Amino acid sequence: MDQIAYFLSGRTFPVPSDAERALCDAARHVSPAIAPKVTFLVDNSLPRVLASVRSLGADALVIDARGEEGPVESSPALSLLQSLFPEHDLEGPVARTQTWLVTDPGPRGLELSFQAGQRRIAGTIAVGADTAAWREIWRLMEATLRRRYGGKIAICLAGGGIEGGFYEMGVLRALQHFLPDYPLSNVDIICGISVGSIIGSLLANGLSLDEIVAGMKHGEGRLDKLGRLTAFDPNVGELVRRIGRTTAALLRRRGHPAQTLLETIPSAAFAGGSLRNYLRRQLNKPGMIDDFRNLPHKFFVGATDQDTAEHVVFGTEGWDHIPIHKAVRASAALSPFYAPEVIEGRYYIDGAFTRTANIRLAVEHGATLVIVIDPLVPIATERPGYVASKGAVMGSMQGLKAMIHGRFGRAAHMFRAMFPYVSIHAFHPETASMRVMAGSPMKFFYRLEIEDISFTETVRAIRQQRFPSLQRAFARHGIAFVEPEHDIGNIKLDMLDEAGEIVLG
Repeated sequence: MDQIAYFLSGRTFPVPSDAERALCDAARHVSPAIAPKVTFLVDNSLPRVLASVRSLGADALVIDARGEEGPVESSPALSLLQSLFPEHDLEGPVARTQTWLVTDPGPRGLELSFQAGQRRIAGTIAVGADTAAWREIWRLMEATLRRRYGGKIAICLAGGGIEGGFYEMGVLRALQHFLPDYPLSNVDIICGISVGSIIGSLLANGLSLDEIVAGMKHGEGRLDKLGRLTAFDPNVGELVRRIGRTTAALLRRRGHPAQTLLETIPSAAFAGGSLRNYLRRQLNKPGMIDDFRNLPHKFFVGATDQDTAEHVVFGTEGWDHIPIHKAVRASAALSPFYAPEVIEGRYYIDGAFTRTANIRLAVEHGATLVIVIDPLVPIATERPGYVASKGAVMGSMQGLKAMIHGRFGRAAHMFRAMFPYVSIHAFHPETASMRVMAGSPMKFFYRLEIEDISFTETVRAIRQQRFPSLQRAFARHGIAFVEPEHDIGNIKLDMLDEAGEIVLG
């Protein structure tokens, strides 16, 4: 059901039910096919409307200022606009281009329209209070709603190391829980960066979330188990080569000795060859696809050219001939943990250094519903020195996560302003998963717990806060987002103690 929030800020309709009845009559008369799919939330209380829009969101907002009295500066209609759209913010809980103001004809209506226009809303309409006026108001709402229908569905998976991948699988499995009749492997577009490209490559190959989780955890089904040495193969070969070059340079007295010794340090702790071979084996099994051009749906992998700092998207035109396993290995080359991947003479590292989730790319390819999963959230603690006490790795990852998460927040805000008719739903780690994921991006031993915690937290968050907006978003694409008949079982969020430390049985 589409949801229209309707605020009666004037005194023309002191009883909200009268206005709701008029709206319903206008909708049934003008658009009998759409009217049953629309819910009107009509209220004359500014605090209630504001709370409702902020908590539940809205597919359109109408502020009806007909009958307002007093100075324009104290107008309740303008107060709502100012609360929803602060002057320097890009967007609020409902898009500016989905917000309309209704005024009385006359000088006061013109002044209200001018003030509202400074907030860059969709527009204003000056009408009376007769049946024709209500139908004109509804036509504006109908046009606003129609722009949100149809289009493609995209999943954008960001990076985050091994624990980030299992977090993403938990979120995806939670979403699948509410989509019993729609496999997420059927989405039109998948964008993956870093570990998100690993999960994305399997999803793009038609594997279900249960298959991916069971395969990577236990080696069941079509996937081999992702073992510790597969993920973390020491970069011994490069170290030996660099020691040889350093020794030769020192014997020949070439360059400054200190600089020469620094060049002995390998480019990364792990070679990444075992991960590349693992991906190649999985994607070349019977029924699997290692060629972007042969996939049933679009799959894009973001990476960074290490020498030019440019973001490259494998799977787009001109880059779709690269084998998927090599593109994914390049995207997951998180420096200084993994060595760069060399493709056609160029050195590529983790795509997260230059992009977070490639939302714009998904929209440019027709996505009107985008699910974004970003595990890279820095831990927040009031304890001074907590991060420093955990050592250099956690300190480095905290800084990297803060930088990438801050960039994502600004970008997501911008995208909502640029693409108001695209439903963007972002998922980030919450309290429990944030704690267990803090520090090293390679918490291999905790991977099972992270996936379970992520699944449980996401199911809870959807039920408590996000169900209505997700249900409306999927319904616009003809997909039922519902509470399934079967329960999720007895998974409990009891693996963390009060201090946030892992409790393993």
